[in-house]
Amino acid sequence: MGKVELNVPRMKRVAGRWYWRTTPTVKALGFCDEPLGDDTEKAIARARDLNAQVEAERTRRAGLEPSIIPGSVAELIGKYEASPQFAKLAPKTKQDYRLLLRRIEKVAGSKLVSSITRAWLVQGYEVVQGKSGLATANAVMRVWRILLGHACDRGMIDFSPADGMRLIGTAARTQVWTRDQVETFCAAAEKHGRPSLALAVRLALDIGQRQGDILALKWSDYDGTAFAIVQGKTKQPVRVPVTAQMQKLLSTVKRDAVQVIVSEATGRPYAKFHFVHEFSRVRALAGLPTDLQFRDLRRTAATELGAAGATDDEIRSVTGHRSRGVVAVYVQPDGRMAESAQKKRQRLSKPKR
Repeated sequence: MGKVELNVPRMKRVAGRWYWRTTPTVKALGFCDEPLGDDTEKAIARARDLNAQVEAERTRRAGLEPSIIPGSVAELIGKYEASPQFAKLAPKTKQDYRLLLRRIEKVAGSKLVSSITRAWLVQGYEVVQGKSGLATANAVMRVWRILLGHACDRGMIDFSPADGMRLIGTAARTQVWTRDQVETFCAAAEKHGRPSLALAVRLALDIGQRQGDILALKWSDYDGTAFAIVQGKTKQPVRVPVTAQMQKLLSTVKRDAVQVIVSEATGRPYAKFHFVHEFSRVRALAGLPTDLQFRDLRRTAATELGAAGATDDEIRSVTGHRSRGVVAVYVQPDGRMAESAQKKRQRLSKPKR
């Protein structure tokens, strides 16, 4: 099905599904593309809600809404977003923080900062955890810590009730893909008309980069043997050679667009939420477990490098990690490493003739 548009701004229908699409101007306000599902009525309602949020944010920034209550959380958020500290954040971090700030402002914008207590924060933390999960609750609370620290710096309060507040730790991910799982996913992607997803998975495993960097890859970044990348999250430049198998695969891919990974449905690079949606759909069609995520391919690549005997510094040169400690978290010990270690030990202990 071709692209159909209703008389709802930013609402698009692509390949039978509804999406809310942003523009660069809307993205700058802290909004991201969002899949709206297959139910047209629900999609329209959600799109209108998002459009209302955009207009409210534009009004707020233009200073046209009723004056913000002095000393309120809304005033604090405005001060923080206008601060040099916020300006120094990476673009992706700013976007993530803005989404969390809007969430906080919606719930507590009119609340006086001076009235916030430790007990109120703990209660809110538990509510978010129950509704959205532990990871989201921790993310919201970390932003609260930053905000209330900023309130101290600006003289709005004398001390932060969030200082020293304990968060429930989340277990570090250890999930890695097996080669059979990679082949199963790619076969399903090809079968269901999404070879771009198969290419994205193979590339992520081959060069060990994050999802955002894989989707941002341009043909101009590729010289036939390696990709030159400036990582979106850390701005770390890396030059990662591709394997011989990947060179062969890339030589068969049409270069009709600037980006390497292009959606078959739109002929354009994937928006983040569109890619996540399609990845999840193909994963389900492939019969793979839901806890197998695209981001785990980066860990899988690092683990395979470690199993092959690469040093920490060699692995870092591929993944772009700045510290060896982070590499240790990414590389998951497995049977291949144990076997290699025992072989090295055996060679060392073998009697010399």
